[in-house]
Amino acid sequence: MKKMNLKLFIVFAMLMLAGGVLAITIESKEQDIQLDKNKGYFKGNVKVQVGDVVVESPRADLDIEPATKKPSLATFFDKPYAKQIKGNKKHEVKADIIEVSLIKKIITAKGNTQTNVLEDKKPTIIITADEQEYDTNTHLMKATGSVVINYEDMTATSDTGYALMDKQGDVHNIKLVSHATIKQDKSFIKGDLIQYSKQKQDITVSGNTMSDVTFENGDRVIVTARNQQYDRRSSMIMANGTVNVKYADYVAVGPKALVYINKQTNKPEKIVFQGRSKITQKNVNSVEADRIIMIVNPKKFEATGHVKTIIEQDTSSDKQNDKMEFSL
Repeated sequence: MKKMNLKLFIVFAMLMLAGGVLAITIESKEQDIQLDKNKGYFKGNVKVQVGDVVVESPRADLDIEPATKKPSLATFFDKPYAKQIKGNKKHEVKADIIEVSLIKKIITAKGNTQTNVLEDKKPTIIITADEQEYDTNTHLMKATGSVVINYEDMTATSDTGYALMDKQGDVHNIKLVSHATIKQDKSFIKGDLIQYSKQKQDITVSGNTMSDVTFENGDRVIVTARNQQYDRRSSMIMANGTVNVKYADYVAVGPKALVYINKQTNKPEKIVFQGRSKITQKNVNSVEADRIIMIVNPKKFEATGHVKTIIEQDTSSDKQNDKMEFSL
């Protein structure tokens, strides 16, 4: 083993990756390169630079391609730290182990991983997971295992998560797969698959979806459906496919519903049921119609199209009308 008190600089020039030339610089206090075994071992303040990516750790191993004798994989141990700086943006990764594929240009973090994207030293997105993979070619981040994503005013969780970024580190899309949830203040939405588009400013949820909004007085509006889409620009949730809405002592069922959100309070103001729908209070009083508008506060309903109401009093009444407005 060779030992050096000064920094050790090993430059592999003219390394062809994706048709380009890439220089790799390795600095460490100790090094042991065994070309016959296609391995390299580095200890003590290890710092490796691959293009604009810098990785630091106490210890690292290097795999060398047998045929070309060029480095192929660098593995960093003992809680390494990786960073990539572009202008005023910084992309950093922390983990128990970090692997850098020098051929595919993919960074893989394993064990207690955390990825931070900062702009002007302020975090714009933070991702924690059991394992993360970042493709520097496609700018796609994949996280697996206990995924938590903090982005803007939202906190997202899932079994698997994807974040697509541009070359400047800005997030374009987020996709959450399996047991996916997005929380915002006292509200959350969940489903089997959640996709967020920054450009469209909408959240699309599919598969066993549920939206849950809690008011200051403790009342909740819970919407379940096969699919839901939340348009943040228009502050509206569009739900379709066996829609079920619960609010206070009311339960509403229909094929499609539009939930209008107050932009200041982020709370539902009005719910419009389209198609043959039914609202029931305390499993007794009910109204059924082709279109029903529910005003959340104050509680008020407007039903149009073949309206049928059942109001339980001293004697039951069953009335049919074309239009009815009422409060319960």
